Amino acid sequence: MTTMSAFEAKTHFGDLLEQVAHGREIVITRYDKPVARIVPEGWRDHREVLAVVDGLAALRQRITRRLGEKATLTDAEVRDAIEAGRE
Repeated sequence: MTTMSAFEAKTHFGDLLEQVAHGREIVITRYDKPVARIVPEGWRDHREVLAVVDGLAALRQRITRRLGEKATLTDAEVRDAIEAGRE
């Protein structure tokens, strides 16, 4: 991840876009404090989706180990899990 000031980003915007197009993540700072992050389009979303899928697969394995062949969730258990995720 690269960090640059807002002035640098404005001055070298074309180069900044080229770096992002090649997969780099750029953090823009103002007065040495991060204010923005530029990432390749779709890049972070894809990683988040993969992480969620991995988490669901792990949850399924834990449920299967705990319940054996009767590894199903009730509607209430699903709603509880959704609410827990929102907290």
